[in-house]
Amino acid sequence: MEAATSQRRDWSSLSVDVLAEILRRIKCPYYHKTFKVDTKLAAPPRAKIFCATGGLQLTLGSRKKLVIADIGTGAVCELPPTSRPRFDFAVHDDAVGRVYGVKVADGVDVSHATRLRNGEWLVGWEVCHLMDQHNRTFFAPSPDCSPVLHDGSLYIMGTDGQLLVYNLKHNRRPQIFGKPRGFRFKFKACYLFESDQRELMAAMVGHQGTPVNIVKLNKRTMEWEKTESLDGSSLFTGTPTTMMKRTNIKWMQDKIFLPRLFDWPETIVVDLVQRDNELAFVPKLGFTHLPTAKDENHGIHMWTCELGHGEEARSIWGAKRVDNNSIWVDFGSSS
Repeated sequence: MEAATSQRRDWSSLSVDVLAEILRRIKCPYYHKTFKVDTKLAAPPRAKIFCATGGLQLTLGSRKKLVIADIGTGAVCELPPTSRPRFDFAVHDDAVGRVYGVKVADGVDVSHATRLRNGEWLVGWEVCHLMDQHNRTFFAPSPDCSPVLHDGSLYIMGTDGQLLVYNLKHNRRPQIFGKPRGFRFKFKACYLFESDQRELMAAMVGHQGTPVNIVKLNKRTMEWEKTESLDGSSLFTGTPTTMMKRTNIKWMQDKIFLPRLFDWPETIVVDLVQRDNELAFVPKLGFTHLPTAKDENHGIHMWTCELGHGEEARSIWGAKRVDNNSIWVDFGSSS
């Protein structure tokens, strides 16, 4: 009996092709559902989410207090207090252990907090070079477009497509380039981001979601150039953090996603568990679910549009935003 049991085959004995076919035929009861992570964050009241970094980390802030919170554990790390008015944006530079706070009301002000190798933070925030009065007069920063750290500099978008650049490597005064100037597109919201190929790009979303235009900065001519393809990647935008991610899932390639839903899927309360550099959503005890066979259309709930295929995207009318204080998080970068 023991010999027969020891010779019993397990899943690892099956070929990759056979396993792939088995998985394709399995109907997962949790497919196309919304997961609510049951983690309480000790964040300041009415805190604004500034950005998502390191996979499971969020940077949140109130008027004079910023914290870095871990979605998985709920642990919170307080940044040094600041006497300056509330920041509008925050940007991480993990290479040098800095967090930049950016204020764009009444001109642009940038300051940073520094984390030492032992994990402690230096006391206070150091102010970066201030804009001179001339630049304050002629540069109108976008109130909704998050700054981006790109190639050692901090890029801040203007309302007309201009860029204000802080050279962080050499701690120079901020510089406004004469170009680029203007997008030639009408749009409601603009989102600056660094692509998965480390190019500076921007996404412009129309008043009804369409049209969506994607432009890339040509650093030789310093002009914005329209692009018609994401080269098989997916773009997640519409929040303070915009991400471009390479994907092998065919229906997601060259697609743009906004955090808006036409129909709210069933919500499942879960714990976020990490084991061996992999993440899993584990339903809380006591949860019961009856699988349904409906809804075979991928991405039917969330607003998406396809770039570069001449497809007339669905209007955003009727789609509800997930939350006004929401953000995209890349769980894949936490491993």
